[in-house]
Amino acid sequence: MKAVVLVGGQGSRLRPITYDVPKAMVPLRNEPFINYMVNFLRAGGLEGVVLSMGYLPDPIQDYFERWDMGGFSIDYAVEDHALGTAGGIKNTEAYLDGGPIVVVNGDVLSGLKLGDVIAKHRESDALATITLTSVEDPTAYGLVEVDHDMLVHRFLEKPAADEVTTNLVNAGIYVLEPEVLAMIPAGREVSIEREVFPYLQAEGRLRAYVSSSYWKDIGTPRSYLAASHDVLSGVVGTREDFDYLQVDQSVTPSKGVKLLPPVSVAEGCILKGGATIGGRSALGRGCVIGERALVEGSILLDEVEVEPGAVVRGSIIGPGARVGQDAIVRGLSVLGAGCIIGEGNVLDQGVRINPGVVLPPRSMNF
Repeated sequence: MKAVVLVGGQGSRLRPITYDVPKAMVPLRNEPFINYMVNFLRAGGLEGVVLSMGYLPDPIQDYFERWDMGGFSIDYAVEDHALGTAGGIKNTEAYLDGGPIVVVNGDVLSGLKLGDVIAKHRESDALATITLTSVEDPTAYGLVEVDHDMLVHRFLEKPAADEVTTNLVNAGIYVLEPEVLAMIPAGREVSIEREVFPYLQAEGRLRAYVSSSYWKDIGTPRSYLAASHDVLSGVVGTREDFDYLQVDQSVTPSKGVKLLPPVSVAEGCILKGGATIGGRSALGRGCVIGERALVEGSILLDEVEVEPGAVVRGSIIGPGARVGQDAIVRGLSVLGAGCIIGEGNVLDQGVRINPGVVLPPRSMNF
């Protein structure tokens, strides 16, 4: 049995990071997210995956060309124009074997036991089984009502508080029979959520699997940062050799550096005297943290520089960006690749700075 993973989107909710890095390649504990996805599929007993791709496909293909997958096959179906979720699945058909498939949205981090979903689907007469999970704020999502037999009863798009009848949402993991692929027209944009699933629901051939396992959509800065914190803390994606203080052997911290686990520090990082790397932070390859600087609860991609006395707290810093001396970046701010935040600036309240932007010293306060 094979899987299809939908990684063709532009990751617009995660910009400015995804202007330069495809969403599937954003790091969690210094491993690309797509690596967690492949491990999830392999643990579920699948034989291979077809990546349905569109935006920035090359970095993903280049990454997997370096690895021996031990018999697990990876194929690539690249769209030449946007095809939507169902169209993207249809575009992978040439790489499939004509049997049932698992489909996963490309921004889902899950601790689900995929084999249990597949087994439950096989016991039913459903043409499709969708996985549901519960959320704290149902008004922020499209909801899915089910009956006592786990047949999907109806879909409810982002209801008002007094219209909420369930807290179950689509978790973005499906098992589909080949008949579902046959009903999707080729070559045009089709939504599986808005076109295919409502049809199957009306025909009584759409069932649900409700899971209480870990689930996170990494598609926004807030949820991506939360997922990073969870992976660093060992909540999901752990292995037997899990280390809460993961520091590459090439890194030799200077005198007075404080490393407060859980942290991950990749190869080639330079940690200068008196710097503090606070809990739930990940530093990508070649980062430089200056004297007395503080990084806490943040994600730094490759080759970020945090100059002396600067503070980065609860934020995401794109590759090659620089945070100037005594500057402060906090409050879920996001810096794009190569941008420069001059000395003394304060960025707060979810500010997003596009790639390559330069803020002169003390020129801006938020």
